[in-house]
Amino acid sequence: MSQRRLPETDEARNAALTSAKTKKDNVLPAEIVLSPGTVTRLDTQQPVFFQKMLERGIALGNQVGSTEPLNQKKERTRMFISHFFQSFNNGVDRGMFPKDDRGFYQLPISSGAVPDLKSEEKLITWGDRIEAGDPLRVTAGGAAMAMPTAAEVITELNAYKTENNLQSNLKGAYDLAQEAVAGLRPAADSLILRMWNEIETAYSEESAPSKRRKSREWGVVYIPSPGEAPSPDEFSIIGTLTDSITGNGIADAGIKVIETDQTYFSENNGEYYIPVLAPGTYTLQVTKTGYTPQNLPGIVVSEGVITEQDVVLSPAAVNGTVSGNVKQTGINVKGANISVMGVPLLTAITDDNGNYSIPNVPPGMQNIQAQLPPANGGSIQTQNVTVTAGAEVNASFVF
Repeated sequence: MSQRRLPETDEARNAALTSAKTKKDNVLPAEIVLSPGTVTRLDTQQPVFFQKMLERGIALGNQVGSTEPLNQKKERTRMFISHFFQSFNNGVDRGMFPKDDRGFYQLPISSGAVPDLKSEEKLITWGDRIEAGDPLRVTAGGAAMAMPTAAEVITELNAYKTENNLQSNLKGAYDLAQEAVAGLRPAADSLILRMWNEIETAYSEESAPSKRRKSREWGVVYIPSPGEAPSPDEFSIIGTLTDSITGNGIADAGIKVIETDQTYFSENNGEYYIPVLAPGTYTLQVTKTGYTPQNLPGIVVSEGVITEQDVVLSPAAVNGTVSGNVKQTGINVKGANISVMGVPLLTAITDDNGNYSIPNVPPGMQNIQAQLPPANGGSIQTQNVTVTAGAEVNASFVF
C-alpha cells in the first residue's frame, strides 16, 4: 500500500503546483477535477511561486559563483600580508629596521611572529594597519619595504575588500529571495492540500491503484507505506542517492526521466520512487546543487518488475589557484612564462613586479614550469605543488 506524501521542500512544492497547472492547462474543461475556486487560486499562485523560485535559484547561483573568486583573493591577500611581516621581521633580525618600528604596525615590539591572519576580520585589520602604518614609518626615516612592498599589499587588500563587498551584496540578495519564497509557503501548502483532496475525491470510486495513477497525473505524490516494500504495480524504478564522501542520503535531489520529461525528488533519507513507466529503456538525469550531475542511460523497465538504481553523487570539484613570483639575481622578472604542465591553456606571464596568478587549476599534484624571457636567457625551472580545492598555493622561482 502506498501513502500520499505532501511536499516538505520548496522544490517539491513548486513541482506539485507546476504539475497541477500543466495538467489543468492541457485537458478539456470537463476533465478538470479541481473546483473553480481552486483553479483560480492555482492560476494565481503557481506563476508567482515559480518565478520566486527561479529568482532564488539565480540569486543562489550568483552567490555560489562569487565564493571561489573571493576565496582566491582572500588567500592571496593573506599571503601578501604574511610575506610583508616576514620580510619586515627578517629586516629587523638583520639590523635593517629597528625593532621599535614594529609599533607603526601595532605589532608587539619584542616579538618577531607573524600575526594571526585566519579570520576575515583579522586579515582586514592587519592589512589596514600596514596601509596606515607603513607611510608613517617611511616618513620617520625608515627604509621602504620590498618583496612585497606596502603598495602591493594594499592593492591585494583592496581587491579582496571589493570582492568581499560584492559577495556580501549577493548574499543579501539571496536572503531577500529566500524570504520571498518563505512568505509564499503557507498559501502554497494550503492550496496543495486542497488540490490533492479534491483530486483524490474525484477518483474515489476507482480502484486504489487506478486512483493513485490518475492522481499522480495531477502531481499527487505517493511513496510506500512505512515498513512495506514498494509494489511493482505502483513503481517502476526505485533507489537511494548517497554522498560519495559521507555516505549519507541526499535529500531533495531531482531525478528526471528524460523520455517522459517528469522530475521526481528524493526523500530526506535519499530514497526516491518513480511511478509505473511503460516497458522500455530510459535515461535518468540526477541533479542536486553542489554535486556533479549524472546521466544514467540504458535503464530497462520491464512490466511488473521494479528496477533498483542506486546513485552515488560526488560533490562538485572546485579548482584552486597557483600564484607566485619570479626573480633573477634578486630582481623581479617581468615577462616570464608560467605554465601548468600537462594542462593546456593554464598559463600566465609575470607582471612588472614579477608576480603571476593562474586560476582554475585542478586539485592535486601539479608540475609548474617557469621560463625566463629570451632577454633574460630563457632558462627553465619546474617545481611540484599540491593544489587544494578553493585555495591558493605559492610557487615562486629564483634563478
